[in-house]
Amino acid sequence: MIGRMMSAIGSAMLAFGSAQAAAGDAKPMVRIAEVEVHPAQIDAYKAILAEEQEASVRSEPGVLMLHSVAIADHPTSIRLLEVYASRAAYEAHVRSPHFLKYKTSTEKMVLSLRLVETRPILLCAKSKGAAGGPVTCM
Repeated sequence: MIGRMMSAIGSAMLAFGSAQAAAGDAKPMVRIAEVEVHPAQIDAYKAILAEEQEASVRSEPGVLMLHSVAIADHPTSIRLLEVYASRAAYEAHVRSPHFLKYKTSTEKMVLSLRLVETRPILLCAKSKGAAGGPVTCM
């Protein structure tokens, strides 16, 4: 599973190079979303989130990576790491049908949402998922 994930990250970062060239060397946008989910709704929330993440990465060229994790001691505290090719790619993402479906389907499940803007320093991933394999950085 980790190998497939790292390979997907590497592929996304290689795709970034193509998306960046097409966008005139736009800077990537990286955001962290801090989500608190109602405990009784966590399983339903995670299923909807998984569907939305997969659809976004599969169908939107400007969505480079979407990762979701739960805080170990607080499983209803979800953190999302989102990497977009540009701000325009992010803006297209939030207008996509699958994202709008996610927002409307989860609005009563989410107790709080905090969006943290970041400034990327360096984003690196293995291109092949194997130790010692090629690395792509942006």
